[in-house]
This record gives sequence, structure tokens and C-alpha cells, in this order.
Amino acid sequence: MRQRVFFPIVIICLAAAVLASLRYGAVETTWKDVAGALGSFDPANQGEQLVRFLRLPRMLGSLAVGASLASAGALMQGITNNPIADSGILGINAGAALGLAIVFAVFANPAPMTALVASFIGASVAILLIYIISSRVSFGMNPIRIVLLGAALGSFFSALSQSIGLLFQLSQDMTFWYVGGTGNISWQQLQAAAPFIITGLIGAFIVAPQVTLLSMGDETAISLGKNPAVIRRWSMLFVLFLAGTAVSLVGTVSFVGLIVPHVVRFFVGHDYRVVLPASALFGALFFVTADIAARLIAPPLETPVGVIVTIIGIPFLLVQIRRGKI
Repeated sequence: MRQRVFFPIVIICLAAAVLASLRYGAVETTWKDVAGALGSFDPANQGEQLVRFLRLPRMLGSLAVGASLASAGALMQGITNNPIADSGILGINAGAALGLAIVFAVFANPAPMTALVASFIGASVAILLIYIISSRVSFGMNPIRIVLLGAALGSFFSALSQSIGLLFQLSQDMTFWYVGGTGNISWQQLQAAAPFIITGLIGAFIVAPQVTLLSMGDETAISLGKNPAVIRRWSMLFVLFLAGTAVSLVGTVSFVGLIVPHVVRFFVGHDYRVVLPASALFGALFFVTADIAARLIAPPLETPVGVIVTIIGIPFLLVQIRRGKI
């Protein structure tokens, strides 16, 4: 019953959030402006210009980032048997941000593709370190140890990023990436990021049945003829595509990949063939809603969306720990 009502309700709420994202913000616009921006565009109409060139790419970027981070979190939780696995908590986002910091130090205004590649490289380093260390027999795939490893790596990468920012006087440029925000998303960035996000999501959906087996334990997967190491490698690759691209768009936003899969599993169960698409949908809704709140809390100033997500995420984490779910 929960699963049957989940998808229709989320889709309806997501459609409403998408329209609200185009309509509301620090600058007042009308529904006519929204309709004009999506239809017969009038370049002389400032309201339609605002919607088409600022709010529309921002809304699409929020959809993509929310779906990416939520799917990446669900994948990480499935392949590690760790209920608090998330690309932010495990240091992957911080690794991507380090790559961006290096690019900002080398190039004054890096091209979107340059920033995207740098984000991938930084996230790749973090994922490789986590995978190599956690695969060692002496370390093991212990959930608590993996979280501690991720936290240590994240702190190390963040310290390096801040040091680079201070050394090259990039504090103002890097502040956006530290707190997370959607205000700078452009059509050019979306064009560069779309192939990676689409590939990551499709790959995640394809590997979902194997992740379900892996979430039951390596022994179960092996008994059914599956290779846990191969499943983890492919899943890590898709996490890299999703998390690395998301960070290149909005910065180091944590907790989306932690919150969303837990909420989704309450409604749809633990089959990752359903959990992953449901996480992508609900993650998109969650992030678009947070972005709307970021604009409306204290206009004309904008609250960083990463701050809003963190304010929601920390109490959620504490409640889950209190209830013994983590």
C-alpha cells in the first residue's frame, strides 16, 4: 500500500515544486512570465528572461543534483551495508571540492568542463582510497570503520582545500563550494554535466538487482553466483559519476544521500530495483524544495541550500541513532 501511493504523491509534489521554483524568488514574477519563458519567449520581457536564463537552469540543476546525491547515497549504503553511508559523510564530496580548489588556483575562471573533470578526479581519489583501505583484510568492510575512514579523509581534503584557498587568496571564490549553492548554475554547466548524470543514473538502475543481493551480505551474493568485488567496482564508478558531477554544480552538500534513502525505504521496502528510482525522485523533490526555501527565507538575501540541508540532516541523523535505526 505504501509503495503504491508513494510514487503518485511524490510525482505530484515534484511537479508542484518545479512550478514553484520557476515562479518564486527574491524578484517577483508572474505565472504569465513563467508561461512565456517556457513558450513564446519575449526577449524584451525581464520577467521571462529571469525565468528562462536563471531560474530554469537552476531548477533543472536542483533536480539533477538531488537525484544524483540521493542515488549515490542509496548505492553506497547498499554496497557497504552501512546505514549512514553518504558521499558527503564518506569524504567523497570533500575530495571533489579539493579538485575544484586546485583548478581555481590554476585558472581564474575555469570552464565548466574543466571544473567537472577536476571534480571527478578529486572524487576518484577519495573513492579509491576508501575502496583500497576498506578492501584490506586487516581493515574489513566494517561500517563503523568505513565512516571513520571517510570522516578522516573528508577532514584532510577540506583542510587541503582551505589551505589552497588561503595560499592563493581564493577564500571568496571557494566559499560557494564550501556551503553549497545553486545560484551559479548555468545552461553551459548543465550541458557539460548532463551526460555524466544520465549515465550514472542509468548505470545505478542497471546494477540495482545486484546491489540488493550485496545488501544481504557477500555470502548471499556469492551463493547466487555474483562477484561482490565486481558489483562494488561498478557501483563505485556510478557513485563517482553522480557525486562528482553534483559537487561540480553546487558544491559540497552533505546529508541528501543519507536522509532520502532512509525515508524511501520506509515506503517502498529494501529492494534496490525500487529504492534507487524512488530515491532519485524523492531526492529531486527534496533538493528543489530546499532550494525554494533558500530563496524565500530572507529575501533579497539567499540562504545557502547546503546550510538548509545540513540543518535538516543533523537532527534526522540524531533521531535515527536514537531510535536504533543506525
